[in-house]
Amino acid sequence: MSNKHFLPSDTNKLVPNCLRVITYEYPFLSILERERVVFNNKFNSSNVSLISGGGSGHEPGFYGLVGPGMLSAVAHGEVFASPNYRNVKAAEKITHELNGDNGDEWGGCIFILTNYTGDNLYFGMAAQDLIAKYGVDKIRILRVTDDVAVPRTSGALVGRRTLAGITIVSKLTGAASQAGYGIDDIFEFGQKIIDSIGSINAGLDHVHISGYKSDADFGKLKPNELEIGLGIHNEPGVEKLDHIPRNEELVSILLKMILDTSDKERGFFNYSPGDKIVLLINNLGGVPVLEEKNILFSALEILEKDYNIKPVRIYTGRYITSFNAQIFTISLFNATTATTKTFGLDKIFEFLDQHTDAICWTNTKFENGTESINNKKQIIENFVHYDETDTTENFNNDAKAQKFFIDPIKLDKIARTAATRVIEKEPELTDWDTKMGDGDCGFGLKLGAELLLKQLDNEKIAQSGSILKVLHVLLNIIKDDMGGTLGAIIFIFLKAVINNIELLINETPNISPVDAFSDSLEVGLTTLYDYTKARVGHRTVMDVLIPFVESFKSSQDIIKAVQVAHQAAEGTRKLKPKLGRATYVGNVNGSSELPPDPGAYGIYEAISALSLCVE
Repeated sequence: MSNKHFLPSDTNKLVPNCLRVITYEYPFLSILERERVVFNNKFNSSNVSLISGGGSGHEPGFYGLVGPGMLSAVAHGEVFASPNYRNVKAAEKITHELNGDNGDEWGGCIFILTNYTGDNLYFGMAAQDLIAKYGVDKIRILRVTDDVAVPRTSGALVGRRTLAGITIVSKLTGAASQAGYGIDDIFEFGQKIIDSIGSINAGLDHVHISGYKSDADFGKLKPNELEIGLGIHNEPGVEKLDHIPRNEELVSILLKMILDTSDKERGFFNYSPGDKIVLLINNLGGVPVLEEKNILFSALEILEKDYNIKPVRIYTGRYITSFNAQIFTISLFNATTATTKTFGLDKIFEFLDQHTDAICWTNTKFENGTESINNKKQIIENFVHYDETDTTENFNNDAKAQKFFIDPIKLDKIARTAATRVIEKEPELTDWDTKMGDGDCGFGLKLGAELLLKQLDNEKIAQSGSILKVLHVLLNIIKDDMGGTLGAIIFIFLKAVINNIELLINETPNISPVDAFSDSLEVGLTTLYDYTKARVGHRTVMDVLIPFVESFKSSQDIIKAVQVAHQAAEGTRKLKPKLGRATYVGNVNGSSELPPDPGAYGIYEAISALSLCVE
């Protein structure tokens, strides 16, 4: 198997570029760019939302399952890595808000999970949050468990894995959703479909992952070996053959593992004579089409000859892949056992035959008359999450909060100066942190500063003059994008400060802004003490925060407090580290004086802009 790949200069763009470009090809697909969510922009929220996803590297799955009559949205993770739960929630939220008519009741949401540990956990986290918000009647989970390779005794704890069967589950439940059926009927239908699918993989080798060295490949097969039952993420199979059998022998082995009902370990797939069986052959990316069709040919012959089964529907192609893996899946779906009181055989075949624009199922065509591609509306760069609603809106029109509005030009200048000073200091901060820590402090602060500038430029967050609005935006930047220990410390401090200011606005409306900030900064510091043992002298950000807050509390003189912060930041040169990674570092270049603490100095650079308040 080839370990050579076509990659962009910035390999971190491999997944984002892929998702972005599909909006050029398929006008019914839109993306939440930062969240790596692909959604059907034609979806109507009065229908039941069907959401899935998983790691990248399985293209055209999972975004290829999204479209009218199939999935509503999917969340993509990094290569072979689960999407995080916030992005899963984003997928639900965007479909929740799409195209619903006034008065229409929201249809609810079913998460269709690939049964792998990370996906279970992250989708589970999102589901629990949403259940708390909407109730168990509106949020459901279906786990696709179609792999028959892992024996019952071995897979008792984790259950069967997800293979290509998720394609059939998505098609049928998606068609039911589009037809307007309710969440209870679709959930029951989905579980019956899952219980009626059996799948198994066979491959010539494990896959090489783009961007990794070939010597890191695990489980590589010898030239004459073939593996049965391997997974879609390089998981090991259940049996290695010391030869590569011809299709007739190999397909016979695989079908027996699906259809042998006497096998107590693998008899998952139930069928009776006359049942209506659907056959799907999934190419995991590297099987030539000529060979793929020959595998299908062998499957059809053996099914009829050995089992008296003539599939009533046949599908082949690349559905759920694994880069360029020379692996294929055989999936059988028993339509007869999947029926419910609501969905009979006629309805199942109607749903299977129903046209969908989803990439995995059929070719997509542009709308009639379209002569050019305009995808700007399909790319959402700044998606607002559930917990990012601007809580300052309640104060913007409140007379009690007017004291916390200042000249917009001055507010913009203060915020912009703070960000610019941090960005300009980043090279030194990074140098100091590389010597004493892990080297990420400067980059983290610079990222936050750049995002603040972007909000000032693009969203005009200072235009209203609301100090609280700017602080809330800064809080969200720290929470979502900065990361690291320093980001967490700043968030806790700033969140406590904002909470106390908003409390004072309501409970002590006559308080002056100076008194409010003085009191709230002290509350922020007290709150922070509950989360860190760091104090003055420990060579951390607290060496600047504590004296700055104490100086402003006692003097209410911002110029003096900034000067104290500067002295404290410089003073960290003489302090021996007592917390964090720097405690393991000896003298730098034999000098008894260390560089300043980068976190403390970075925060000073931001604080220094507050001197502009008195201009």
